[in-house]
Amino acid sequence: MSKLRPLEELLFHMRTMARSSNEWEAKFARSILRQAKQSAWSPSDKQQQIMRRMVSEMFTHSGADTSYDIGLIDRGDRHDAA
Repeated sequence: MSKLRPLEELLFHMRTMARSSNEWEAKFARSILRQAKQSAWSPSDKQQQIMRRMVSEMFTHSGADTSYDIGLIDRGDRHDAA
């Protein structure tokens, strides 16, 4: 089952995409953000599909190296917390 992202979430991530190193994606995201300021605007089906793809790729192709274990919990000296 696939869960579609709501428009508000897509628009939120378009702000990040507007700073993309991919020129086409950055221009598309900036264009969408400008259009979204109009109260009567809603994206076309094609625009929404592109936005979903871009946001999905942003999370699946982030370039993070997951081949090693990341220690997220600080196991250092507990006296520093006081």
